[in-house]
Amino acid sequence: MALFRRHAEAMALLTFKASIFALVVLGATAARDVVQEVTNWNTNISSADRDSKYCRMKKSPFIFYRGTNHLFWKDFAHDARLDTYGSEETVTWIQGDLHVENFGSFENDQGQVIYSINDYDESIVADYQYDVWRMAISLVLWLNERNVTDQTTQDAVIDAFTESYLDTMASYRGNSDETNKIFTKSNTYGKLDNFLNAVEKDESRQKMLAKWCLMSNGSRYFDLTYYKLENASEVKKADIQAALDAYVASTSYSNKGTGTGEYFDIKDIAKRVAAGTGSRGRERYYILVEGPSEDQDDDIILDVKLQSHPTPYVYLVNDNTRADYDAHFHGNHAERHAVAYKALIDEADNHLGWMHLPNTSGGYFSVRERSPFKKTYDPDGDDSGVTNTGDYEELAAQWGAVLATAHARADQDTNEYVTKSVDKQIDILTDGHHSEFRAQVRHIAYDYANQVVADYNTFVANLARSSC
Repeated sequence: MALFRRHAEAMALLTFKASIFALVVLGATAARDVVQEVTNWNTNISSADRDSKYCRMKKSPFIFYRGTNHLFWKDFAHDARLDTYGSEETVTWIQGDLHVENFGSFENDQGQVIYSINDYDESIVADYQYDVWRMAISLVLWLNERNVTDQTTQDAVIDAFTESYLDTMASYRGNSDETNKIFTKSNTYGKLDNFLNAVEKDESRQKMLAKWCLMSNGSRYFDLTYYKLENASEVKKADIQAALDAYVASTSYSNKGTGTGEYFDIKDIAKRVAAGTGSRGRERYYILVEGPSEDQDDDIILDVKLQSHPTPYVYLVNDNTRADYDAHFHGNHAERHAVAYKALIDEADNHLGWMHLPNTSGGYFSVRERSPFKKTYDPDGDDSGVTNTGDYEELAAQWGAVLATAHARADQDTNEYVTKSVDKQIDILTDGHHSEFRAQVRHIAYDYANQVVADYNTFVANLARSSC
C-alpha cells in the first residue's frame, strides 16, 4: 500500500503517515490501548524511574520500540505467519528483545574482544523468526531515525540482513562450525572491523576502572558522585556478601586467585542506576572484587541484575513454552539468563552465574563481568562512521550472520534445552524460498514500523512529560 512506502522526506512526513495508519487500521481504541498497556507494564517501578524511562522513550520511535518489547510480543506471539517458514523443530534459544543496539563488543573468557549479541535478559527457547522479525523492524526504525528513508535503500538493508541470516544458517547444516565461530576484528569487514579495532585500541581495564572508581590509600572504591551509581544499603551489602560463596559455586571460573588476595574478595558495592531502556528501574548492583592479584589495575567489576520472567513468557501461552520453562528453571530466572548466555555465545564469560538475595521480588540476580570492552557500534564514530548506503548493507549482513550463528549454536549442539538441529530445519523450510522469505520479512518490518510510530505518537501525547 502507498501508505507504507518510504520516501526521501524526513521524519515529520513519516510521523504523519503513521498517525493516519493508526486512525484507519487500528480504530478509535488504539490510543487507549497503548496507554493502558504501557502504564500497566511499568506499574512496578518507582515514579522517578518511570519518568526517566518515559523521557528516554520520548526521544524517538526507535528508542520507544526498545522500551516496549512487551508490545511486540503481545502483537506477534503465535502469529500465523510463523508457520510458513517455521515449525516445532525451528525453536532455539533466541535473544528475545533484538534490535540494532543489542549487538556489541565485549571480552570472552579467552581474552578476545568479540562482537555478538550482548543482552540476554529476555532470552527464551522459541521460534527463530521472532528475533529475525524484531531485528528487521528495528532496522527500519533505526534508518528512519538517521533520515535514511528511501524505499530502495531500506529494502536493500533489510534484504542484506535476512539473506545473510539464511545463507549463514545454511552453511552450518551438516557440520558444527557454528560452535566455535566468533566475530572479531580479523573476520569482520566494512565499518565493523574499524569499530572493533578502535575498541581494542582505545579501551582498557584501567580506563574502565578510572571511569567508575576512585582511589584512596592505595585502594579502589566506587565513585558515588558519578550519576550512574548510588550508595547500596548496608542491608543489601550484607546480603550480597552472604550470597557470594553460592554465586562463585555457580560460575565456571577455576582460577579463584593468585598471590595473597582472593579473587572474589569484595572491595566495594554500589547500586547501579540510570541503566538501559526496557529494563530501567530494575534492581541492579556493581560489585568491585580483587581479581587475579592485589594490583589495583586488575580489579573486576561484577554486574548484578535482578532477573524475572522474560517478556515472551508472558505472551507465549498457547504451546508448551511456559511449562518447559518452569520445569527447567523453577523460578530461577537468573539461571535461565546464564544458560541462554552460554548457549548463544562461544567461550562465555567465566564470571557468569547468579545469586539469590532475600527481600527482593523473585530474588534471583544474574551476575556477569562488566567487560572493559563493552561498546555499542556508533554509526557516527570517528573511525567507523557510516558514509554511504553500502555501509548500512554491510553492517546488516554481518548482523544477520552473527544472529544466525548464535541461533545455530544454541540448538542441540550446546545445550540440553533444545533437541533439534535448527540450522538443518530452517534450511529445509527456506531452501529455494529465500526471495519469498525476504519479502515476508520486509512486509512485516514496514507494517509494524508504522505501527510503532503510531504507538509512539500516542505515548508522547498521553504519557510522556512535556518537560523531558
